[in-house]
Amino acid sequence: MKVYHQLGHNHKWPLDAHFQNDVGDGFVFLAYSFDYTKPGKPISTYKPQEYISKSMIDLQFYGSRKNVGGKLKTYPFNPANLDDTDSTKVDGLSFIVKGIDFQISAGFKDIIVPVFYEESCDLEKLVGHYKSINKKIKKDKKKGNWGDVKFWMTVPLSNIQIVDDDYVESLLLELTDMSVVFDGYYIVCDAKPEYKKKISIDYNYYENLLKVFTTLKSQEFLTCHGYANWDTLVINALCDIDIVTIGTYENLRNFNLSRFVDSQSGGPSKGWYFSEKLLNFIRAEELDNLRRNGCLDLISNDKNIFSDAILNKAYVWNTHKPDVHKNYLLSIDKLLKKLGRVGVSQRVSVLLKLIDNAKKLYEELATHHGVYLYDESSDYHLSTWEAFLRNHLSR
Repeated sequence: MKVYHQLGHNHKWPLDAHFQNDVGDGFVFLAYSFDYTKPGKPISTYKPQEYISKSMIDLQFYGSRKNVGGKLKTYPFNPANLDDTDSTKVDGLSFIVKGIDFQISAGFKDIIVPVFYEESCDLEKLVGHYKSINKKIKKDKKKGNWGDVKFWMTVPLSNIQIVDDDYVESLLLELTDMSVVFDGYYIVCDAKPEYKKKISIDYNYYENLLKVFTTLKSQEFLTCHGYANWDTLVINALCDIDIVTIGTYENLRNFNLSRFVDSQSGGPSKGWYFSEKLLNFIRAEELDNLRRNGCLDLISNDKNIFSDAILNKAYVWNTHKPDVHKNYLLSIDKLLKKLGRVGVSQRVSVLLKLIDNAKKLYEELATHHGVYLYDESSDYHLSTWEAFLRNHLSR
């Protein structure tokens, strides 16, 4: 398992976390945040030869011609530049090919193949795109075009689709067809957490997302979990995914199609502290209460310089400071690598132990210290995780 940073807003932070603190193994550039001229050039003092061999770029055709915001329109082949009179099916393939050519010319060796995708995109339409792209890549491979690169086909899944058993089953039949020439799949999935929750507790979401990865791995495809939030720990405990992405901000950890078709702005927030011990984010306002009750050590991350800094009483907390976000990057990287160090057969036991410890800490905070963590900061997800893992352990 490799851990890649998704580079979006404030991309210097994850770049520094990797090169200065050895966090993660590589990068996924996001076109929304990077101008067309940037990939393959020096970025935040880092030279192309330092990052390009361990990087990919998601060109983000999500939302198709309805794309808004960011840097997407600077890419001449982004579907946002299609006129209303253009045919997505005809001109779309040429846009995708240009996107592939762009990545190769920038020096990328792992090519994320973009696909036209909208919320209303039915399976037949999506499969039609896949077949056209597959045919083109197959033809060019025979001609020796594009050189020695790996092709990762983008598979976007809305929340409605991932919880639909029939849709997932039909999609997997197409993705594993014997004639497919893709080397791997870049999976992005909308978890759509409930109100006052940061990750999903929908059992069907976990079941079907796991089915996607295990089926593709069983057919010997490479897999990448894009926009992965920390609930990816559950999937990785049961399947050996090749690349898992991590991100500083929430919109880099939760794939949401509406981000690409609507102008959005985040609400006010003092930020969050991620605790490896609680397997959860804690609202920044709660830290004072935890400190007052003498139990910061119960939730603090060990061997984490960023955690040490931001939990120091003299630290002036601000969600726009890099330490706040680097704490999460280092923590989730450590948790994923902890699973990655053991075989898949042992991972469930490792994660179940972490979940059990987290549950006991929540109980200790409440029972012995009178500290009750509510809403997003609570243990709302742990029982779902435990039930899901135990169910698969008994199969």
